[in-house]
Amino acid sequence: MKYQCLTLFLLTGLLTGCSNTQSTQATDNDDNQALSELVADKGCDASFQCKVIGVGERQTCGGPSQYVVYSVRNVDESQVEQAALAITRQEQVLNQQTPPNDVCKQVLPIQALCINRQCQAITLK
Repeated sequence: MKYQCLTLFLLTGLLTGCSNTQSTQATDNDDNQALSELVADKGCDASFQCKVIGVGERQTCGGPSQYVVYSVRNVDESQVEQAALAITRQEQVLNQQTPPNDVCKQVLPIQALCINRQCQAITLK
């Protein structure tokens, strides 16, 4: 009986952890979608209107998990920063809940330039 109670307790904890992870991932996907929609219009007149923001957090080696290009001509910069911060915080929580990977995913920094009246990412090497 004692082992059955312990097993039931452990299974309940595992299932609860799974549901929390799924809801965190669903919220993270919603936030990523919201950020993508927010920065969808990348129209520009000059390169100074094109910006880059680091989003997320790599678990093993730190730094952003992605870079996003957007145009300040078409979006409020503070909204983009808030959306990026929300995604970063969620990834930080998820990283704390999962064991670290041995592999560090390389994410190269980018620069944004206005090319053909659209903000475009140029990978820095």
